[in-house]
Amino acid sequence: MFNIGLFELLVIFFFLILLIKPEEIPKVTKNIGLLYRKFNRYILNLKYEIDEIDLISTDSKVSKKRIKKKNKK
Repeated sequence: MFNIGLFELLVIFFFLILLIKPEEIPKVTKNIGLLYRKFNRYILNLKYEIDEIDLISTDSKVSKKRIKKKNKK
């Protein structure tokens, strides 16, 4: 998804050590993982809702066309 190579991971890890105490790194990475999962879940739910709205609007357009055809007969 992010296409991060080994060099990029080493740079991130280096700055992580400089900015955060080594004892707190597991807690920070766990919280980052939780935030990523929540964000990903939110995006997936949003996509699902948009698809559902699109499906409903498509169904209503089809229904309107069917009603118009029936009324013309």
